[in-house]
Amino acid sequence: MPISAVFHHVGITVSNLERSVKWYREVFGLEPAFALEVGGEGAGRTLRLPPHIHRTVVMPVGDFAIELLEFEPTRGGPNQMRQDDVGYVYLCFAVDDIEEVYQRLTALGHDFHTEPLDAGEEGQIAGSKFCVMRDPDGKTIEFVQCGPGMRVAGLHAAAARKDVDLKNPQVFG
Repeated sequence: MPISAVFHHVGITVSNLERSVKWYREVFGLEPAFALEVGGEGAGRTLRLPPHIHRTVVMPVGDFAIELLEFEPTRGGPNQMRQDDVGYVYLCFAVDDIEEVYQRLTALGHDFHTEPLDAGEEGQIAGSKFCVMRDPDGKTIEFVQCGPGMRVAGLHAAAARKDVDLKNPQVFG
């Protein structure tokens, strides 16, 4: 029997905690709910890492939160930060007016991969628009303006039908 769970937070390892908190504050208006410094044997054992100290800040957004983590010592070496790397995780934020978000953040100097793209008028993604930018460490941040099928209620209704065919997906792009 499956467990009952709801999404709580996503953790993002950053290179500079203060810089990242400033960025998430500027872009999304998020404020830290709390900050911790974690270290000692328990931290290493819990994360299966060598002895270290990590600082963390949790910032609520909607019905979930973002946890930013800075590790000391850092592992070293450049991270590829490519979305096609196995294990890569990214964030997607739903917004009411993606054109306004794009214009405002572009005016502040944030670099988007493309302007907002229209998902068309067919299938579950109909009526949606999306665009992608990067955070200060190169982590992908997606924005979506949700059409009816992309809203949580629409996703639950579609999942309840249990008729998704992985060998015959909707083709986009």
